[in-house]
Amino acid sequence: MTTTFGDIAGQEAACSSLLKNIRRDKVASAYLFKGPDGTGKTLAARIFAKALLCSGDKEAGPVPCGACRSCVMFEAGSHPDFFSVSREGAVEYGKSGATIIVEQMRDLISSLSLKSYMGGRKVAVIHGAETMKDSPENAFLKTLEEPPPDVVIILVTDSPSALLPTIISRCRQVPFTPMEPSRLADVLEKRLGASAEEAFRAAILAEGCVGRALGGATEGVREVDDEAAGLMARMAQMPADEVMGFAEKWKKRERKDLPILLERMAEILRMSQSRNSAIPSDIMKKLLAGFGGAPGDRAEECFDMLMEAISASALNPNVQLFLEALIFDMQSVLQRGHRIGTKRY
Repeated sequence: MTTTFGDIAGQEAACSSLLKNIRRDKVASAYLFKGPDGTGKTLAARIFAKALLCSGDKEAGPVPCGACRSCVMFEAGSHPDFFSVSREGAVEYGKSGATIIVEQMRDLISSLSLKSYMGGRKVAVIHGAETMKDSPENAFLKTLEEPPPDVVIILVTDSPSALLPTIISRCRQVPFTPMEPSRLADVLEKRLGASAEEAFRAAILAEGCVGRALGGATEGVREVDDEAAGLMARMAQMPADEVMGFAEKWKKRERKDLPILLERMAEILRMSQSRNSAIPSDIMKKLLAGFGGAPGDRAEECFDMLMEAISASALNPNVQLFLEALIFDMQSVLQRGHRIGTKRY
């Protein structure tokens, strides 16, 4: 069975808009799919590209149809009118793969200028468009300003602010947003057979991003999620030696994981303080067992501390002391209503 827009959970507005563009023949020459990682942008770009190239009945049947010659070639990775660019592809040019390079964009521009092999559209998807730097962006800008006929370009990015304003202004923007945790939890229960508690916990830690919740995150990120949930559940009860052991273990982790840990902890607290939260109180109580019924103002103080810590995490060279100070201060706030002393993170 072919994958269609209906398979993308929680992005009905974006998918409905794209489907209408196709069925009403109102397709733009350039699109910008933007939103956090795990919201379905990459899958949507693939489905949209396949649908644009599909020769099946777009009114009566599924879009894309999955059965026509174009769809079969697309799935086989051999469609001559489909192009995909990513920073990883720079390795083939002898580069590190850290950014999209100008040679990639020049080759793409050259390919798009040629006549369609199958007589229809030519479609290009640029993944991680924010990794284009200066020269690639400038080389690409003229193509966006004066696109070849029957060419559709789809830019996919987690960070639209990193793109040149002139590029953004020439694209039809399609936002992809995180799902409400309660709705994402329903998806996880149905698709994974998870218990309500497991589903809500995963939904909160994934910050509403279905791709991450369904396992799209790396093993390292999932491990950080688990550690964040475990730490919040035991916060007030952790003895000093356990706190120091936890911090010492984190000294060996990659520094990029530290802000992820802090963000997950903050998200749990944020959801607990939200008046609009649809998370059942018994499940939230388990997630925040380590807060032991602390007054709301103390939880708010802990949230503020976590936000300060997120900002400071990139500047503090000693991860072990940083975490020890933060956890001990959070414990002090929960138990006594105030921090231990001068902030050390």
